Amino acid sequence: MTRELFLSNSTIENISNKDSSFAASLKAMKDVYHPVKNPSGVLNLGVALNVLQEDILYNKDLEYGNACGSEELRYVASMIINKYFNPSNIVNSSQLIITNGLNSAIDKLSSVICNPGDAVLISEPYHAPFVDIVNLVAKAVVHGVPVPPCEIQSPSQVNYYESKYRELSRLGITVKMIILCNPHNPTGKVYSRAALEAILRFANKYDIYVIFDEIYALSVYRSPTENIINLIDTPNGYFNDLYTFESVLSFDNLDELIDPRLIVVVHGTSKDFCMHGFKVGWIISPFNPDIIKALTKISPFSYISALTDRIVTSILSDAEFIDYFIKTVNYNLYQNYIKTTTFLDKKGIFYIPAQAGLFIMVDIKPFLLIWKNNHLKTNESMLKSTKDLTFEDEQQLWIASIERGRIYYSPGVNFKAHEPGWIRLVFSQPWDSLKLGLERLIEFFENDSSIYLGASI
Repeated sequence: MTRELFLSNSTIENISNKDSSFAASLKAMKDVYHPVKNPSGVLNLGVALNVLQEDILYNKDLEYGNACGSEELRYVASMIINKYFNPSNIVNSSQLIITNGLNSAIDKLSSVICNPGDAVLISEPYHAPFVDIVNLVAKAVVHGVPVPPCEIQSPSQVNYYESKYRELSRLGITVKMIILCNPHNPTGKVYSRAALEAILRFANKYDIYVIFDEIYALSVYRSPTENIINLIDTPNGYFNDLYTFESVLSFDNLDELIDPRLIVVVHGTSKDFCMHGFKVGWIISPFNPDIIKALTKISPFSYISALTDRIVTSILSDAEFIDYFIKTVNYNLYQNYIKTTTFLDKKGIFYIPAQAGLFIMVDIKPFLLIWKNNHLKTNESMLKSTKDLTFEDEQQLWIASIERGRIYYSPGVNFKAHEPGWIRLVFSQPWDSLKLGLERLIEFFENDSSIYLGASI
């Protein structure tokens, strides 16, 4: 007997409501009259469009367009997925919905899947905006799973998920969704197959939907073929294990791990294709048509302009250019990663070795300890160890770095880091600017903490 999986209450109501007028409107908009291409199509005398100036404004590119994304764009997006994500089953355009960016995509999915108060699990550290993305409309609540960075690629992390699930269950809170970023933001790690399978089994056990945020899928610049030492020799024991990125869509044993209906993937143009300002993302739900149906219902509130649709379709349709562009992106990221880590190595600064994405997590605890002891408030005592540091200390240094150091980075507190003293540095910019930024940052840390107080680090 097939088990019953539940979406949010509002979604169940939406998709069970036989709104014949909405369906008729969607059907009409997919079959628009054209004197040559579609002479038997529907003539639109109902939507309030002023097209008397169509010849001046280059026709349909300035019209409303398709709320789910044009058929052309959805087809091109599906071709990108089929070519680069190696899906075990071909993804077709009817299994995708286009949204105005990934934040919007996850917001919509939260509304479709979660009821107010439902828990969304994300391993710490994580992309902090998720807190608002799932909550502002859907009123779901992020609960961080404290996975140590050294276990982010290990199946052992499922123990932390189990512990969090039991904790929330005791409080009567329903765990409805997991957001899993692979490659991971902010550590730049690629999950191992074993780790992903362990999380999928956990989710299947409790009927939890898993949203795979694969926005950095094509920005993997280091591969397991590199001739490296697997363990970086640092006091912190940061592992440098490299794994081949595998989209969950490529798993040929997916139905042995989880009910595939619980799986949704999101991707888009902002990171891998560097089209940051276009705000174009896509939701891929090959296994659960109810999710596509539900998203279609609410698509009028999140769709992109017809002009953006046309431009992005044109760019992504150029297969030769996209091949070249992806290779160029990864080559450039690799070069800057090497330059950045070489700079940090020379300064004796520890970091978590990354493999994908645009950033690296850097350990600034020694700087933060010295800075804090040089900026003690009235009645504050000297700190003897980095273990005494707080996230408030980290926040204060961050603000000082902006105001006095004239340099911006992302502090670990904004990513729910496991301890104070971590920052995320983005290295995907021209080396001259990046080098200046790194030098200015270290100079500020050193000069603003110029008196070494002999504290143990």
